[in-house]
Amino acid sequence: METQYILARHCSTKHHVHLLINDNGNDISKIMKSINVSYVLYFNRKYKRCGHFFQNRFRSELIIDDTHLLEVSKYIHNNPVKANIVKRPEAYRWSSYVDYIGNMTSEFIDISKVLNVFSNIRSKGIEEYQHYVNKLGNTVEILDIKDHHDSVKENTVFIDSINDAKETLSYMLADRSLSMEVCILNKDIRNEMIRYLRKNSSLTLKEMGQVFGGISESRVSRILNG
Repeated sequence: METQYILARHCSTKHHVHLLINDNGNDISKIMKSINVSYVLYFNRKYKRCGHFFQNRFRSELIIDDTHLLEVSKYIHNNPVKANIVKRPEAYRWSSYVDYIGNMTSEFIDISKVLNVFSNIRSKGIEEYQHYVNKLGNTVEILDIKDHHDSVKENTVFIDSINDAKETLSYMLADRSLSMEVCILNKDIRNEMIRYLRKNSSLTLKEMGQVFGGISESRVSRILNG
């Protein structure tokens, strides 16, 4: 199956998001980076804030079969109950569970993969899934924020190319109504972005210098150590 269960952590380990994603053969790190960047820009704009939101690490677990798929979906929908946030999974407003039981329809959530495991008849699939979710416990081990298992792939959402860096910085700067040209000319903003790349990319000093108009490696080093 081409589905991965992704745990993306907020900068505080008390806050995280669970995503069940069909990656369609795409690089999951790029998918997570796109989600992170898009959401941070939205959140910062809405709440008039700036800076990081998610940590740059996430962990993923490959779904191996339909049983595993169902257990992961069940785990995600029961997580707010497990955390004592709500009494029943449908009471958690940020959960996709309401889509699965027919109370809401979201265009980016595909419920058919899970429900069809129970039945191709939608109403019967919903009924059986509800019963399944309400059964206590999971029969397989599921990735959690405190877990450390060999089967878990731990990833860093790193910027790994000059073009990737320019694209990411353009998103970040646009959110502040700035352009890359302004960034290059304004030393304070440029230095801030260089430090961001140092923390969030695998670029060399030379490559970082190229992102900002060709400044030297020694100059980049001084900025990072200054």
